[in-house]
Amino acid sequence: MKLLVYSNGSAASVKALQFAARLTRKLDGEMAVITVRSGTHATEPTPPFGRDVDLADKAHLSSGLQILAHAWDVICGEGLLERQDGAAVRISELPNGHLFVCQGRDGKRIPFYVCFGSMIDTLNHEIDKQLYDLLVIAPPRHGRLRNIVLGDTARKLVLDLHASILFVRGGDADSRFVVCADGSAASRRQSGLLRRFLPAIGPPVELVWVRTPESDAPAVEMAEHCLDRARQWMAEGGKQFKILRLEGAQPAEAICAAAGEKAVIFIGASLRHDVYRRLKGSLAIQILARTAASVLVVKGLPEDDVE
Repeated sequence: MKLLVYSNGSAASVKALQFAARLTRKLDGEMAVITVRSGTHATEPTPPFGRDVDLADKAHLSSGLQILAHAWDVICGEGLLERQDGAAVRISELPNGHLFVCQGRDGKRIPFYVCFGSMIDTLNHEIDKQLYDLLVIAPPRHGRLRNIVLGDTARKLVLDLHASILFVRGGDADSRFVVCADGSAASRRQSGLLRRFLPAIGPPVELVWVRTPESDAPAVEMAEHCLDRARQWMAEGGKQFKILRLEGAQPAEAICAAAGEKAVIFIGASLRHDVYRRLKGSLAIQILARTAASVLVVKGLPEDDVE
């Protein structure tokens, strides 16, 4: 699995970097770090391309490189990089920014990117080019009024990003994983990524389904079928699990209450018509607006709609 973790130097970004580093280790995956700067190259001093730069000397680095130096320091603290061997790096130029590359303790390369431009467009460019499976990010949570004025970053990512997204909040890599399994196409589409995640999940997986007053017989049958299939392949894989059958008129509220603040909610993104999603919001968007837990939104393609 290839993880791209976004950092802007904030305390929340530290949690995202730590979560991504621990997942990388548990999944034997690959990791890259990116920060996106508004504007163009001209808005920051040009780094010394082709020469060694000391990451420990942050005061003499541009703002973008300072963020990456801080991220490098966090990843060293997680044991993926050797601090004493990685302080001197060579900066390379990119068409939309620049990067440096460090070699991890396991021999795998960890690229660090500074890119300029629109945040989501830039992330999608790198995801499409490098085929990242998952973006790990901790965007700030604002009140409803600030979201209207400034825009809701989490909502925009769910709607427009080209990869699955882990929104890091209260839960971490060792937390409970609460998997939404209601039998819908979105929930069935989670199975591919969930299978890949199982080695990283320590506590029993919690499969949750919320029965609403509107749930008709076919919906109940599909949800039970989905739970039964998940139970079978988790048992075959030797993975412990629990099944939570809940009832309520508002599935998002019931799921958030069951998860609490120190969990990771695993949910599939809706592929409904774009206008519907933007006006009403999918279950994933509703959960993101309510919960303090971390949320992993799986953005599988239609061909990933498997049992």
